[in-house]
Amino acid sequence: MDHSNSGASPQGKPLEDALAEFLESKSGNYAANLERVVGQWISYCADRDVRTLESVTKRTMGHYASHLGRRVDAGQSDAVDGGIAASTAHTYYNLVSAFLSWAVKWDYLAENPAEKAAAKDELPSKNSSNSGDQQFWSPEQRRTIMGYVDERARTAIDERGTDALEEVRDRALVALLAYAGVRGAEVLADSRDERRNGLRWQSVDLENGVITVLGKSQDKEETALPDQAVTPLRRLETILDPPAADWPVFPSRHPPSLYKAIDAAGHEKPDGDPWGYVLETGIEPPSMSTSGARTLLKRLSDEADVPLDDSPKDYLTLHGARRGVGEKLYRERGAAAAQRTLRHADPQTTSEMYSHIEASELAEDNTAVFDDE
Repeated sequence: MDHSNSGASPQGKPLEDALAEFLESKSGNYAANLERVVGQWISYCADRDVRTLESVTKRTMGHYASHLGRRVDAGQSDAVDGGIAASTAHTYYNLVSAFLSWAVKWDYLAENPAEKAAAKDELPSKNSSNSGDQQFWSPEQRRTIMGYVDERARTAIDERGTDALEEVRDRALVALLAYAGVRGAEVLADSRDERRNGLRWQSVDLENGVITVLGKSQDKEETALPDQAVTPLRRLETILDPPAADWPVFPSRHPPSLYKAIDAAGHEKPDGDPWGYVLETGIEPPSMSTSGARTLLKRLSDEADVPLDDSPKDYLTLHGARRGVGEKLYRERGAAAAQRTLRHADPQTTSEMYSHIEASELAEDNTAVFDDE
C-alpha cells in the first residue's frame, strides 16, 4: 500500500498520523519503545505548538535535546523525578531521529532536522564507560573457542556420523558469531519479539556468502559471510538436511521446547526421543534462543579454557563476538570497513565503539613525535 500522501493536508502531516503510519512496519519490543518515546516527543512538541512533520525544525530538535539534558541533570541531583541517564537521553533522541528519517524516506520531509549538528550539539555527554572496558573477542580468544568447537565437531562426526548434529550446530553458530559480526538476536530467537524467531535456511546464500537478517531497525539487511563461517554452515546443512527452507538454521534440542512444538502441531507426545520424532515427522523445531546461546557460550568457554583474564565477563558473550569482529576490521581495514560490516547507520556509532583504538594509536604517534627530545 502506498502511503506517500496518506493523511497529508494543506497544513501538513499531523505527527500523530505519521507515527501511526510509521509503526505499521514495526513490531515487537522495538515498536513498543518507538511508540512510547516518539509519542512522548509528540506531546512535548504539541506543548510548543509544533503539530505537523513540516513544522519540526532543527531548533525544535535542539530544544528537545536541551530538554533531555535537563532530565539528565535532574537524575544526577536530588530532584530525581523525571531524571534519566545520559545514555537514555541519546537513545530517546535516536528513536525520534529514526522516525524523522522515515519521514524523509517517504518525502514528507526534505531532510532530517534531528541530524543537524546544531541540534545534536545540545545533547548531554554520554558519560559511558570507556569502549575498551567492554568485552571484545580477542584474536586469541577467537582462535581458542574455534579450535575447541572444531575439534569437538570432528570427533563427534568420527564417532557418530550424522548423529553429531549438536556439535556441528554449535561449531557453525560460534563461527557465525566469531566472523560475521551479527547480533545474537538477528540469528537466534528472542522471546521479546515474535518476528525474531531465528535465522532460516531460506535466508542463507552459501554460494554467494550472504545471509539476510532482521536488523536492529526492524528492516531486512544483508550481511557478508566470510569463508570461515561458510564452511561450518555448509557442513551443518549437510548433516541437518532440513526438510523445508523455512527450518531454523540453529534448531533447539531442548526437550521441553521440542515437546511444545510437537503439541502445537497437533501430535501426541512421543514415547522416544523428541528430536528424532521431529525429524521423522517434519515438524518444524524451535530455533535456539539468545538465552540458550548464552548458556552454551558459558559452557563452551569453560570447556575450551578460553583465556579471560582481561575480560569484564567470565565467559565469551554474544555481543563480545560482534565487537571483536568490528575491532579486527577497524584495526586492519579502517573505520569504513567496520561500519559496513556491523551495519551501523551512523559512522559516529562505530567511532565511539572503537574510540580506545584511536586513543591508543594517537598515543603511539605522539610518542614517536617526542622520541628525539
